[in-house]
Amino acid sequence: MKLMDKLPVGIQTFSEIREEGYVYVDKTKYIHDLITMGKLYFLSRPRRFGKSLLVSTLKEVFEGNKKLFKRLYIYDKWDWDKKYPVIVLDFGKLSYKSSEILESSLNNFIDRLARKYSISLISTELADKFGELIEEIYESLKQKIVILIDEYDKPIIDNITNLEIADENRNVLNSFYQVLKASDEFIKFIFITGISKFSSTSIFSGLNNLADITLDENCCNICGYTHRELEKYFKEHIETLAKKESLNYKETVNKIEDWYDGYSWDGKTKVYNPFSTLLLFNKREFSNYWFSSGTPTFLMETLKKENNLQPIIQPIPATEDDLDTFEIENIHPTTLLFQTGYLTIKEKSKNYGDIEYILDIPNYEVRQSLIRRLVKAYTNLSTGNLKELKDKTYTSILNKDSKGFIDVLESIYHRLSYPIKGDDEKYYHGIFLVALYLLRVDSQGEVTTYSGRADTIFKIKDKTIITEIKYSSTKSTKTIINKAFKQIKEKKYYTRYKDENPIYLALAFSKNDIDCEFREKL
Repeated sequence: MKLMDKLPVGIQTFSEIREEGYVYVDKTKYIHDLITMGKLYFLSRPRRFGKSLLVSTLKEVFEGNKKLFKRLYIYDKWDWDKKYPVIVLDFGKLSYKSSEILESSLNNFIDRLARKYSISLISTELADKFGELIEEIYESLKQKIVILIDEYDKPIIDNITNLEIADENRNVLNSFYQVLKASDEFIKFIFITGISKFSSTSIFSGLNNLADITLDENCCNICGYTHRELEKYFKEHIETLAKKESLNYKETVNKIEDWYDGYSWDGKTKVYNPFSTLLLFNKREFSNYWFSSGTPTFLMETLKKENNLQPIIQPIPATEDDLDTFEIENIHPTTLLFQTGYLTIKEKSKNYGDIEYILDIPNYEVRQSLIRRLVKAYTNLSTGNLKELKDKTYTSILNKDSKGFIDVLESIYHRLSYPIKGDDEKYYHGIFLVALYLLRVDSQGEVTTYSGRADTIFKIKDKTIITEIKYSSTKSTKTIINKAFKQIKEKKYYTRYKDENPIYLALAFSKNDIDCEFREKL
């Protein structure tokens, strides 16, 4: 019996993957294009998306380790006789709990490199030492240097809930990265990875020619697995999983796609999450691997503070500016969700010359996990509580029992563990949609009709419920309900569902009250 190829779960070192016979999805065509066509690059991708493996692969290419690339695209297309000194700075391996600790870690890193190349450094200031090191390596070897920086933003991102430390770390990095521009004549190639792009971090203003390939359509597959790659490199693993799941091959592929595919940086080509896909084949069980590996606390806190859950429920429009920068002092939820991998590009278009994007949650894994985490963060509802509420939701809606449905809503809304700021209808709308999803009610938010957008349309068994949500801090809930039904009728939200005999639901929220009413006719 032929053994299946070994899965590189948790392995980000290219040499180990190749030498030990693990599966390697060949990305060297993209690497070859980068290193032959440019010099300075930046790539943003979410955590655990293959950035570190990409950096490790670049290191082996520039160090001329040809034997590792046998049978890969780049093998006969690169001059392996040219070997370059490579500096790999991985911030995941440094300490940065304060700016002093970060500076000390960087000094230690430079000192280790100096010993490696038998160089004595005179400078004592961090930036000066780094610049001196680069120049001395060049002078010693008479060869330009390759600099690879992995997770450049980690000292900032991991301290984002403490703005003072994040800002101090940013200042340390600003001066440190400026050395790269001053040392340009000694540098062959620079490649920088991170999760976010900080507009106020002068790494980008200093390196004027830095090419940001994050949204470049030629690099959209540089990390992650395409559908073709999935079936080419993991065919036997898919077949084994199919047997375990009692599905045929096609059904299994479709299920993998639903769970882990959907990431896109050009709105056309989709890729699978490599971390989750490898764990799926290793454990042979569908689960929320990527999300469970660590969701930033500041993500949850920011979403709760904004009191707006719309971005995680429905596709939302965004501009290039929305996706391009990340301000630690004023984090925009759309930017945060996109750059951390909770939203992805579903469509890209041009409107009067400006690029516009439609963003959405990439797949089932992210949607299910994120919504569960958010609702529990907001309400502290247990799994048992949710099962009870689901049963009561079905019964009350099918029986058009307003009081029973209000009891369900109150169980959720009145258990909010985070204070509501202001009078915000979109907040209640977001929580309602999230609650429906958590209760496994098939729902759609902001459903477009020819004359407007219905707030929510959902189904209970074979019944369609057309819902309008209203909030007022001054009017009575009965007045609000009548206004909601009037809007449904005037906007004709029911047109496409008329043959289904839909149920109409008006939800009314005031400062201290929740009310609702079901109608079969308007």
